Amino acid sequence: MTRLGIGLLAVLVFAATAAADLASPQEALREAAETYAKGLDTERRGPRLEEFRRSQRLFASVAARHVATAALYTNLGNAALQADDLGAAVLAYRRALELDADYPRAVQNLDHARSLLPSWVPRPGPADALDSLFFWHRSVPAPIRELLAAICFAVVAVLWAASLRWDQSALRNAAVLPGLVWLVVLGSVVLDSGGRVRGEAVVTVAEAVARAADSRLAPSAFPHPLPGGVELRILEERSSWLRVRLANGRDAWLNRSSVTRIAPSEAEAG
Repeated sequence: MTRLGIGLLAVLVFAATAAADLASPQEALREAAETYAKGLDTERRGPRLEEFRRSQRLFASVAARHVATAALYTNLGNAALQADDLGAAVLAYRRALELDADYPRAVQNLDHARSLLPSWVPRPGPADALDSLFFWHRSVPAPIRELLAAICFAVVAVLWAASLRWDQSALRNAAVLPGLVWLVVLGSVVLDSGGRVRGEAVVTVAEAVARAADSRLAPSAFPHPLPGGVELRILEERSSWLRVRLANGRDAWLNRSSVTRIAPSEAEAG
């Protein structure tokens, strides 16, 4: 093939890619929903799974290229669940709940997805005390919480300084409420900066052999490989290995490629 021919082919490929990128999210979502519906109407298992996998890819593409919502991630999880991709389904439902902790369909479908895991797999328990105290912090954007914390701190500083200047106990008492609000909001910000969400992840391969150490020659940490859909927390990163902790408190090492963080990476976020 001549250089001119190669150049023309490259231009055509670029143009086709650009045209696909220009497709509106509404069109992509409509195609994903239609493909999902087609899968529901398909009786044969092979073609049925292929339709759901295509729907899953379409929903995932929209989530990566455009602003993701709890509804979008829930639809992605539904398509993945129908496609027998339990790991991707649990990941999508968890991401939906990070955007809206009370989104009903995500809550219900995540419970169902967890019920499909083998009985020996540890599952997350009720929210811990910190999550209960700051139950609202994930529904309020971090910049707003940081601004609120700054305002409360400024109010406390002004009231406290004024109370010292004029020796007025009433001003010190007035600083108590904004001071408490500042502490609570600051605690919420610290939860995020501490990486509570960023450290959470899901096994997204069919099976992942958990090791007792960061080596493929290390003995297995558990009698069975971890199936896709297991939720865990990343404690340490070492080369291509991650030290993780399961919901029952057991630690193990997993290959990095077998795990996907719940917080989307910059590459996923487009």
